[in-house]
Amino acid sequence: GNEENRTTWSENSVRDILRSPMYAGNLTGYKRPAVSMKSKKRPSRLPEEWETVQGTHEGIVSQDDFDTVQELITGRRGKGQSGYDNIFSGIIKCADCGYHLSAGSANRRKRPDILDCVVYWCGNYTRYGNLTCSSHSLEARDLHNAVLADINHFADMALRDPKALKAIQQKLSAVSTGEVKALERERRKLAKRLGELDRLFAALYEDRVNDSITERNYVSLSAKYEKEQSEGDARLREIDVELAAKGHADRGAEDFLALIKGYSGITELTAPVLNALIDRITVSERYCNAEGALEQKITIYYKFVGSLHEHYIAVPKRITHMEEKRCSRCNEMYLPQSNISQYCPDCHLAMRKIYAARANEVRKAKRGSLGLVPRPCGCCGKVFEPKAHNARFCPACFPEARAQAAKQWSKDNYQKKKRLT
Repeated sequence: GNEENRTTWSENSVRDILRSPMYAGNLTGYKRPAVSMKSKKRPSRLPEEWETVQGTHEGIVSQDDFDTVQELITGRRGKGQSGYDNIFSGIIKCADCGYHLSAGSANRRKRPDILDCVVYWCGNYTRYGNLTCSSHSLEARDLHNAVLADINHFADMALRDPKALKAIQQKLSAVSTGEVKALERERRKLAKRLGELDRLFAALYEDRVNDSITERNYVSLSAKYEKEQSEGDARLREIDVELAAKGHADRGAEDFLALIKGYSGITELTAPVLNALIDRITVSERYCNAEGALEQKITIYYKFVGSLHEHYIAVPKRITHMEEKRCSRCNEMYLPQSNISQYCPDCHLAMRKIYAARANEVRKAKRGSLGLVPRPCGCCGKVFEPKAHNARFCPACFPEARAQAAKQWSKDNYQKKKRLT
């Protein structure tokens, strides 16, 4: 039995292999650093806190494949007791604290679709309470509808709008096509001028060696050329960064449109679709807009392009799905607001008054059984109903009587201490 188990791969071994950056050609360290030189404790650190050196050796798998596997492992999901398949696991995050949003029950009964019974909460809030973050609650139905509509919008744009590529490229990059041409012209001029400055430096040095120019003029011209050369080098680096960002944005827009056009007309979201198109989704807290209605902002970050625009979801008032039932008092049919409702709205108000009168009678009877009969106030002489056996003053006179008693106690205590000393 033991000899056969020696060749069996355990789940922990496979998980460690899939998570190890070593197989992608990277060297990692500080996974379990010591707390101090006097302690033997070596707590494990999160993979994000490891010290990683890229490209130390030839990897068995590529870095892209390794990153894809990490995303799939992080986004693993399972059906809970309610049977809801959390397809947004590992994708949806809190916009304020960065924690993942967890799915939970919305505490609604008799909803025909499980999607209407689920709400997302900030993981930081559910674990530590409102001291660290707010709830950021979001209905699963609202999230599903917003993401599905946004994917179909960009998929239809990629198929039917010939100017979609240019529109997305301009949105991603602050540099337009005309500005790119101007930057390229400026770059050519700068490169030409820097070449001329190199030649001027060489000629200036020769003139100084041959004593064709004085020391003063040599220092003055040298400082002038050096300043112009440093400014030109800095501007040239800025232009290169802007042009590289523009090229990266253009390629990202092309890859995004080529990817999303294959999902045109989808009617249902699945985990493979979300993992292929979306990098992450951030959810902000609810707020009241200028019209007094509740809104909530979500931002979808797509692969290759990031966020293209923001969504503002109107938060509707959810009503529990209930069937009509008969009132226990008037025997009329009505639509209940909860599963324990027994009376229609009119009878509900009447029954509240009846129950309040009964409770008041019970309180009076209880006071009478305890000997709490009405008595005159020791201050004003008015008759009142006491709430305790030792009550001597009515509620109106009680604060003043308590203050006088406290003052008298302080005076007596002072006299007692004075006699003892």
